[in-house]
Amino acid sequence: MEVLTVGGDFDIDGMRIWEDRIVRGIIASTRRQIDAHPESQLILRGRDLEHVRTREGFGFMLALEGIRCIEDLAALELYHAAGVRAIVLTHNERNLAADGCGEPLPGGLSKLGRGLVTRMEELHMILDLVHLSDPSFFDAMEHYTAPPVVSHSNARALCDHRRNLTDEQIRMIGERKGVIGLNFLGLFIDDDIDHATPDRLVDHALHIAGIAGPECLALGPDYADYYMSAMQRWLVRDNLPPNLMNFIAGAESVSRLPVFIEALLRRGFSEDDVAGILGQNALRLYSAILAP
Repeated sequence: MEVLTVGGDFDIDGMRIWEDRIVRGIIASTRRQIDAHPESQLILRGRDLEHVRTREGFGFMLALEGIRCIEDLAALELYHAAGVRAIVLTHNERNLAADGCGEPLPGGLSKLGRGLVTRMEELHMILDLVHLSDPSFFDAMEHYTAPPVVSHSNARALCDHRRNLTDEQIRMIGERKGVIGLNFLGLFIDDDIDHATPDRLVDHALHIAGIAGPECLALGPDYADYYMSAMQRWLVRDNLPPNLMNFIAGAESVSRLPVFIEALLRRGFSEDDVAGILGQNALRLYSAILAP
Protein backbone atom coordinates (compact mmCIF):
# COMPACT_ATOMS: atom_id res chain seq x y z
CA MET A 1 0.00 0.00 0.00
CA GLU A 2 1.17 3.54 -0.70
CA VAL A 3 0.10 6.85 0.81
CA LEU A 4 -0.07 9.33 -2.09
CA THR A 5 0.45 13.05 -1.49
CA VAL A 6 -2.06 14.89 -3.67
CA GLY A 7 -1.51 18.39 -2.27
CA GLY A 8 0.43 20.32 0.32
CA ASP A 9 2.07 23.54 1.48
CA PHE A 10 4.83 23.60 -1.14
CA ASP A 11 5.31 23.87 -4.87
CA ILE A 12 7.04 21.61 -7.37
CA ASP A 13 8.75 23.59 -10.14
CA GLY A 14 6.23 26.38 -9.76
CA MET A 15 3.13 24.16 -9.52
CA ARG A 16 1.29 25.57 -6.52
CA ILE A 17 -0.15 22.40 -5.07
CA TRP A 18 -1.70 24.32 -2.19
CA GLU A 19 -4.34 25.88 -4.47
CA ASP A 20 -7.74 24.26 -4.07
CA ARG A 21 -8.32 24.11 -7.84
CA ILE A 22 -5.00 22.36 -8.48
CA VAL A 23 -5.38 19.93 -5.56
CA ARG A 24 -8.85 18.92 -6.73
CA GLY A 25 -7.49 18.35 -10.22
CA ILE A 26 -4.72 16.12 -8.87
CA ILE A 27 -7.24 14.13 -6.82
CA ALA A 28 -9.54 13.67 -9.82
CA SER A 29 -6.66 12.58 -12.07
CA THR A 30 -5.31 10.18 -9.43
CA ARG A 31 -8.70 8.59 -8.88
CA ARG A 32 -9.19 8.11 -12.63
CA GLN A 33 -5.85 6.31 -12.85
CA ILE A 34 -6.70 4.07 -9.89
CA ASP A 35 -10.14 3.27 -11.32
CA ALA A 36 -8.58 2.41 -14.69
CA HIS A 37 -6.53 -0.44 -13.19
CA PRO A 38 -8.49 -3.35 -11.66
CA GLU A 39 -5.50 -4.38 -9.55
CA SER A 40 -5.55 -0.98 -7.79
CA GLN A 41 -7.74 -0.07 -4.81
CA LEU A 42 -8.48 3.36 -3.36
CA ILE A 43 -8.34 3.07 0.45
CA LEU A 44 -11.38 4.75 1.99
CA ARG A 45 -12.39 2.37 4.80
CA GLY A 46 -10.85 -0.35 6.92
CA ARG A 47 -12.41 -3.06 4.77
CA ASP A 48 -10.52 -1.71 1.75
CA LEU A 49 -7.26 -2.51 3.54
CA GLU A 50 -8.48 -6.03 4.17
CA HIS A 51 -9.46 -6.33 0.49
CA VAL A 52 -5.93 -5.37 -0.57
CA ARG A 53 -4.38 -7.78 1.94
CA THR A 54 -6.35 -10.77 0.66
CA ARG A 55 -5.68 -10.37 -3.06
CA GLU A 56 -2.90 -9.48 -5.47
CA GLY A 57 -3.02 -5.74 -5.95
CA PHE A 58 -2.09 -2.29 -4.73
CA GLY A 59 -3.80 0.01 -2.27
CA PHE A 60 -3.55 3.80 -2.43
CA MET A 61 -4.50 6.26 0.31
CA LEU A 62 -4.79 9.97 -0.58
CA ALA A 63 -3.04 12.46 1.71
CA LEU A 64 -2.40 16.18 2.07
CA GLU A 65 1.00 17.36 3.31
CA GLY A 66 -0.16 20.71 4.64
CA ILE A 67 -3.67 22.20 4.79
CA ARG A 68 -3.12 25.50 2.97
CA CYS A 69 -5.93 24.45 0.62
CA ILE A 70 -8.32 24.04 3.59
CA GLU A 71 -9.63 27.30 5.03
CA ASP A 72 -12.47 25.98 7.20
CA LEU A 73 -14.15 22.82 8.46
CA ALA A 74 -16.49 22.73 5.48
CA ALA A 75 -13.49 22.42 3.15
CA LEU A 76 -12.19 19.52 5.26
CA GLU A 77 -15.53 17.75 4.77
CA LEU A 78 -15.27 18.26 1.00
CA TYR A 79 -11.76 16.81 0.84
CA HIS A 80 -12.87 13.85 2.93
CA ALA A 81 -15.74 13.29 0.48
CA ALA A 82 -13.22 13.47 -2.39
CA GLY A 83 -11.26 10.59 -0.85
CA VAL A 84 -8.54 12.17 1.31
CA ARG A 85 -7.93 10.05 4.42
CA ALA A 86 -4.62 11.31 5.85
CA ILE A 87 -3.48 14.86 6.60
CA VAL A 88 -0.25 16.54 7.70
CA LEU A 89 -1.23 19.89 9.21
CA THR A 90 1.67 21.88 7.77
CA HIS A 91 4.93 21.51 5.86
CA ASN A 92 7.59 23.12 8.08
CA GLU A 93 6.15 26.64 8.05
CA ARG A 94 3.15 28.46 9.54
CA ASN A 95 -0.32 28.21 8.00
CA LEU A 96 -3.86 28.82 9.21
CA ALA A 97 -3.85 25.65 11.34
CA ALA A 98 -0.43 25.22 12.89
CA ASP A 99 3.22 26.22 13.11
CA GLY A 100 5.75 23.99 11.43
CA CYS A 101 9.18 23.03 12.74
CA GLY A 102 10.80 25.64 10.49
CA GLU A 103 9.33 28.60 12.38
CA PRO A 104 11.99 30.45 14.45
CA LEU A 105 9.51 31.33 17.24
CA PRO A 106 6.96 28.54 16.95
CA GLY A 107 3.52 28.48 18.50
CA GLY A 108 0.89 25.78 18.71
CA LEU A 109 -2.35 25.06 16.90
CA SER A 110 -4.74 27.84 15.98
CA LYS A 111 -8.46 27.70 16.72
CA LEU A 112 -8.93 26.35 13.19
CA GLY A 113 -6.19 23.78 13.75
CA ARG A 114 -7.80 22.49 16.91
CA GLY A 115 -11.15 22.26 15.15
CA LEU A 116 -9.63 20.40 12.19
CA VAL A 117 -7.91 17.86 14.43
CA THR A 118 -11.11 17.19 16.36
CA ARG A 119 -13.19 16.85 13.19
CA MET A 120 -10.59 14.61 11.56
CA GLU A 121 -10.96 12.14 14.39
CA GLU A 122 -14.74 12.23 14.05
CA LEU A 123 -14.34 11.49 10.32
CA HIS A 124 -11.94 8.58 11.03
CA MET A 125 -9.09 10.39 9.28
CA ILE A 126 -5.41 9.77 10.01
CA LEU A 127 -3.50 12.65 11.59
CA ASP A 128 0.17 12.77 10.60
CA LEU A 129 2.22 14.88 13.05
CA VAL A 130 5.31 15.13 10.84
CA HIS A 131 6.75 18.62 10.11
CA LEU A 132 5.07 20.19 13.16
CA SER A 133 6.74 22.49 15.68
CA ASP A 134 7.02 21.05 19.18
CA PRO A 135 4.18 23.24 20.56
CA SER A 136 1.90 22.26 17.65
CA PHE A 137 2.76 18.59 18.18
CA PHE A 138 1.73 18.68 21.84
CA ASP A 139 -1.43 20.66 21.03
CA ALA A 140 -2.40 18.12 18.39
CA MET A 141 -1.82 15.22 20.78
CA GLU A 142 -4.15 16.92 23.25
CA HIS A 143 -7.02 17.31 20.76
CA TYR A 144 -6.67 14.02 18.81
CA THR A 145 -7.14 10.90 20.90
CA ALA A 146 -6.74 8.22 18.19
CA PRO A 147 -3.30 6.66 17.59
CA PRO A 148 -1.06 9.24 15.86
CA VAL A 149 1.29 8.82 12.92
CA VAL A 150 4.61 10.55 12.33
CA SER A 151 5.23 9.31 8.83
CA HIS A 152 8.87 10.26 8.20
CA SER A 153 10.99 11.33 11.17
CA ASN A 154 13.83 9.95 13.27
CA ALA A 155 15.19 10.43 16.81
CA ARG A 156 16.42 13.90 17.76
CA ALA A 157 18.69 12.40 20.42
CA LEU A 158 20.81 10.86 17.65
CA CYS A 159 20.51 13.63 15.06
CA ASP A 160 19.72 17.06 16.46
CA HIS A 161 17.39 18.28 13.74
CA ARG A 162 14.10 20.00 14.54
CA ARG A 163 12.32 17.66 12.09
CA ASN A 164 13.17 14.72 14.35
CA LEU A 165 11.34 13.63 17.50
CA THR A 166 12.38 14.13 21.10
CA ASP A 167 12.36 11.17 23.46
CA GLU A 168 9.28 12.66 25.16
CA GLN A 169 7.42 12.76 21.85
CA ILE A 170 8.47 9.20 21.02
CA ARG A 171 7.24 8.04 24.42
CA MET A 172 3.87 9.75 23.93
CA ILE A 173 3.43 8.15 20.50
CA GLY A 174 4.24 4.73 21.92
CA GLU A 175 1.80 5.15 24.81
CA ARG A 176 -0.94 5.95 22.28
CA LYS A 177 -0.05 2.93 20.07
CA GLY A 178 1.07 5.23 17.26
CA VAL A 179 3.63 4.68 14.53
CA ILE A 180 6.85 6.45 13.51
CA GLY A 181 8.14 6.03 9.95
CA LEU A 182 11.95 5.94 9.71
CA ASN A 183 13.21 8.63 7.32
CA PHE A 184 16.00 7.68 4.89
CA LEU A 185 17.21 11.25 4.17
CA GLY A 186 20.76 11.65 5.44
CA LEU A 187 19.90 15.11 6.79
CA PHE A 188 17.74 13.47 9.49
CA ILE A 189 20.03 10.51 10.26
CA ASP A 190 23.34 12.03 11.32
CA ASP A 191 24.61 15.52 12.06
CA ASP A 192 27.25 14.76 9.40
CA ILE A 193 25.31 13.74 6.27
CA ASP A 194 28.31 11.77 5.01
CA HIS A 195 27.93 9.45 8.04
CA ALA A 196 24.31 8.59 7.20
CA THR A 197 24.46 4.83 6.61
CA PRO A 198 21.96 1.97 6.92
CA ASP A 199 23.56 1.05 10.26
CA ARG A 200 23.21 4.61 11.52
CA LEU A 201 19.50 4.50 10.65
CA VAL A 202 19.26 1.21 12.57
CA ASP A 203 20.66 3.15 15.54
CA HIS A 204 17.55 5.34 15.30
CA ALA A 205 15.31 2.27 15.06
CA LEU A 206 16.92 0.76 18.17
CA HIS A 207 16.61 4.03 20.07
CA ILE A 208 12.92 4.45 19.21
CA ALA A 209 12.17 0.78 19.92
CA GLY A 210 13.91 1.11 23.28
CA ILE A 211 11.46 3.85 24.26
CA ALA A 212 8.23 2.84 22.52
CA GLY A 213 8.73 -0.78 21.43
CA PRO A 214 9.40 -2.19 17.94
CA GLU A 215 5.66 -2.15 17.20
CA CYS A 216 5.99 1.65 16.99
CA LEU A 217 8.29 1.47 13.96
CA ALA A 218 7.44 1.69 10.27
CA LEU A 219 9.08 2.81 7.03
CA GLY A 220 8.92 6.45 5.96
CA PRO A 221 11.86 6.76 3.57
CA ASP A 222 10.41 9.82 1.78
CA TYR A 223 11.85 8.65 -1.51
CA ALA A 224 11.30 11.44 -4.02
CA ASP A 225 12.70 9.94 -7.23
CA TYR A 226 9.85 11.46 -9.23
CA TYR A 227 11.00 15.05 -8.59
CA MET A 228 14.68 14.83 -7.66
CA SER A 229 15.58 17.08 -10.60
CA ALA A 230 13.24 19.76 -9.21
CA MET A 231 14.82 19.37 -5.77
CA GLN A 232 18.31 19.78 -7.22
CA ARG A 233 17.25 22.98 -8.96
CA TRP A 234 15.93 24.23 -5.61
CA LEU A 235 19.28 23.50 -3.94
CA VAL A 236 21.15 25.42 -6.64
CA ARG A 237 18.69 28.34 -6.50
CA ASP A 238 19.05 28.72 -2.72
CA ASN A 239 22.83 28.06 -2.70
CA LEU A 240 22.41 24.97 -0.49
CA PRO A 241 24.87 22.03 -0.23
CA PRO A 242 24.43 19.59 -3.16
CA ASN A 243 24.29 16.59 -0.80
CA LEU A 244 21.56 18.09 1.41
CA MET A 245 18.82 15.85 -0.01
CA ASN A 246 20.88 12.67 -0.36
CA PHE A 247 19.40 9.39 0.88
CA ILE A 248 21.46 6.92 2.89
CA ALA A 249 24.23 5.34 0.89
CA GLY A 250 23.34 1.78 -0.06
CA ALA A 251 19.59 2.19 0.36
CA GLU A 252 18.86 5.13 -1.92
CA SER A 253 15.75 3.65 -3.53
CA VAL A 254 13.02 1.06 -3.03
CA SER A 255 15.07 -1.53 -4.92
CA ARG A 256 17.80 -1.22 -2.27
CA LEU A 257 15.57 -1.74 0.78
CA PRO A 258 16.97 -5.28 1.34
CA VAL A 259 20.23 -3.63 2.46
CA PHE A 260 18.40 -1.92 5.31
CA ILE A 261 16.39 -5.06 6.14
CA GLU A 262 19.62 -7.06 6.45
CA ALA A 263 21.02 -4.40 8.80
CA LEU A 264 17.90 -4.59 11.00
CA LEU A 265 18.19 -8.38 11.31
CA ARG A 266 21.94 -8.27 11.90
CA ARG A 267 21.51 -5.74 14.71
CA GLY A 268 18.99 -7.82 16.66
CA PHE A 269 15.51 -7.17 15.31
CA SER A 270 13.52 -10.39 14.92
CA GLU A 271 11.82 -11.44 11.70
CA ASP A 272 8.47 -10.56 13.30
CA ASP A 273 9.82 -7.12 14.23
CA VAL A 274 10.98 -6.56 10.66
CA ALA A 275 7.63 -7.69 9.23
CA GLY A 276 6.01 -5.07 11.45
CA ILE A 277 8.41 -2.36 10.32
CA LEU A 278 7.87 -3.24 6.66
CA GLY A 279 4.13 -2.61 6.85
CA GLN A 280 2.19 -4.58 9.43
CA ASN A 281 2.50 -1.92 12.14
CA ALA A 282 1.24 0.85 9.87
CA LEU A 283 -1.60 -1.32 8.53
CA ARG A 284 -2.65 -2.13 12.10
CA LEU A 285 -2.88 1.56 12.89
CA TYR A 286 -4.73 2.47 9.67
CA SER A 287 -7.22 -0.34 10.29
CA ALA A 288 -7.84 0.95 13.82
CA ILE A 289 -8.55 4.52 12.67
CA LEU A 290 -10.40 4.24 9.37
CA ALA A 291 -14.15 3.68 9.46
CA PRO A 292 -15.03 -0.01 9.03
